[in-house]
Amino acid sequence: GVLTLAAGVGSTFRKSTLLILLGSFLKDDELDSSKPRKRTSGTFRESLDSLVGADVNDIICLLENEGLIMRTGIGSSLRYKFSHDQIQAFAYSLTPEEDRPLLHLRIGRLLYSNAAYYDEVDKKVFIIVEQLNRGKDLIDGEERLSLAKLNLTAGERSIQSSAFVPALTYLRIGLSLLTPNEMFSSEHYDMSLRLYSSTAEAEFVNGNIGEMEDAVAVISKNAVCFLDRFPSYLCLVKSYISQGRVDEAISTGFGVLSKLGEPFPKSSGTFTTIRDHVKTKNKLRGKTDDQLKELPIMKDDSKIAAMRMLNLMYSCCYICKPDLLPLVTFRMVRLSVKYGLSYVSAFAFAAYGMIVSAFLGNSKEGNRFGKIALSILEKFDTKELTSRTVAIVWFFITPWREHSLCDSLEHFTNASKIGMEVGDHEYALYNLTNFTTFSLFCGRPLAILQDECAGFQEYASSLNQDIAKQIITPFRQGMLNLMGRSDDPLILRGAAMNEDDFFETEVPPQNHPFMSHLVLYNRMFLAYTFGEYKVAAEIADMSRTSISKALPGMFIVVNHVFYDGLAASALARESKASNRKYKKTMKVAIKKMKTWTAQTPSNCLHKLRLLEAEHDVMRRKKTSACKAYEAAIEAAHKSGVTQDEALAHERAALFFRELGDEKKASRYLAIAHQLYLDWGADAKSSQLQTQYSTMVSQARKRRSFQDYMVCRTASVSPKVETS
Repeated sequence: GVLTLAAGVGSTFRKSTLLILLGSFLKDDELDSSKPRKRTSGTFRESLDSLVGADVNDIICLLENEGLIMRTGIGSSLRYKFSHDQIQAFAYSLTPEEDRPLLHLRIGRLLYSNAAYYDEVDKKVFIIVEQLNRGKDLIDGEERLSLAKLNLTAGERSIQSSAFVPALTYLRIGLSLLTPNEMFSSEHYDMSLRLYSSTAEAEFVNGNIGEMEDAVAVISKNAVCFLDRFPSYLCLVKSYISQGRVDEAISTGFGVLSKLGEPFPKSSGTFTTIRDHVKTKNKLRGKTDDQLKELPIMKDDSKIAAMRMLNLMYSCCYICKPDLLPLVTFRMVRLSVKYGLSYVSAFAFAAYGMIVSAFLGNSKEGNRFGKIALSILEKFDTKELTSRTVAIVWFFITPWREHSLCDSLEHFTNASKIGMEVGDHEYALYNLTNFTTFSLFCGRPLAILQDECAGFQEYASSLNQDIAKQIITPFRQGMLNLMGRSDDPLILRGAAMNEDDFFETEVPPQNHPFMSHLVLYNRMFLAYTFGEYKVAAEIADMSRTSISKALPGMFIVVNHVFYDGLAASALARESKASNRKYKKTMKVAIKKMKTWTAQTPSNCLHKLRLLEAEHDVMRRKKTSACKAYEAAIEAAHKSGVTQDEALAHERAALFFRELGDEKKASRYLAIAHQLYLDWGADAKSSQLQTQYSTMVSQARKRRSFQDYMVCRTASVSPKVETS
């Protein structure tokens, strides 16, 4: 009997729970006799009668000694569990199937009664609901409504704990316990609204878009005021974003903001943006970092709601309406300063730091607000905005000031995990895309990274996060091209995508400007890497003036300038003639890289040195070029970016070959070949082997090459031979 009762409770149980249940089950009045119920079967009744006068402590010790149950935990956490699932299954089977709903109902009622007596219903709500739900068909009246409320509590508590699958089960049962006449009636309005609002959120997080939209429709029809409908609009906008329907998300989101007293224009020009920025600066003027961190807490419900919607609008505007991005950011900051801090304010100040850094070119001030954002994040006891805030700070702010790209990787992985825990799938996946691009720029092995990308894309598909999947796609195909897994290394066509129909089949029209620049960058990078400098320059011409507007704040802009300048230099060297266009492109690239190097040398110094070396070659300054190549190689080695170190050796090799120094050229080609192999760029290493097979093969046999690779493995910066 004890084992049977324990099996009814679950796989784990407390001794105190069994004592409560056993004592009550052996009485005839443990249930309200006025409630109709089925008669307990003879077999189960006999098993209970056999326990009369038994000492439960002795029985538990006996079961433990026989190996049927075992202890887990110590002290107040002490519980017992079945030694094997089959033991619990067998014990549970001793209760006839027709008696099981009544068994669970009686267990649930007794647990509820005991918990209510000690005012512990909230604490024990899950074990109570699990039992009562299995006997829910046997209850009616007030007890049915009480169970609906308990399921609502369990569902909301599960959402708070990021347990969205069980949350959905509780919430659906809670809804099923309300009759049509009770749903949204004056007496049960609050419970109905909370059930449907939480259900909409749980359905969305679980990827059930259609069911989420059904719940939103019910709320829209029955909610009596706009703020009651607001949570459902949040879910709807999140759904649009996940599906890549950004224009619908923007339309809905700004419509909601207008009703909350925060209207926005449909578009914004330079004058509007400057005016809004001045208003924001005036709000911030005179306030120290500590004063901003210690602003009072926001109390106005409509402003809190506006902050939550503005938070969602940020990513939409970044992709589809970049002209409105500053206005959205400025509004969040002004609301925070005027009405106080909400948990969204951490994201607001991070976004402001990004705007100041990317749009206004003030990376120092941007970094300041990034730090303020992280401090505000710690102020609130919630992880809901962690993934978003970390994504902005470590992707758009810190790389431009004081951290290498590699420093961001750990933050992205942690933030992605937190995003998944709290149901923020959008930024959980954005953090994975950030991890992908920075990992590529940092020189992580391509084979490992490509496999991770494939997993990320599958993950994004399973969560209906289309935009994140689209962002990863051209980078993953670029990796495959480098690895030799495409018919043409210059064309993004293979297992990940086909550039010929990518925009027709995968990307909504409103997202084309954003995505097209990601595709163009990868094509330019591949073209330059494989020596097709004219193609690289032509692609650079298509995006040179627009990439910083289409991808504001992204470090990809630095790499675009880098390869744009290198392609111009290579074409100038090939032409053997002065070319104003190429010279101008090169000078602009060096000027920009100098500015960025002053801000973030760990990320840009080696790029600047290689541009300077190529520029010296253009100007026929051979001695200076030789020293610049040496500096570029050393800086690239210190940065740990394998592909850039390989490139510096490759360009140095071609320089010495032009000078007629075949021995030195072959040595650098052999090193470049090996570094490309180490990175996993088999197609590129094969190209060098094919073009310079004799030079590479002979150089690899020399002691100088072997010494270099030993020296490099030992992390000692090797030197270029200048004699």
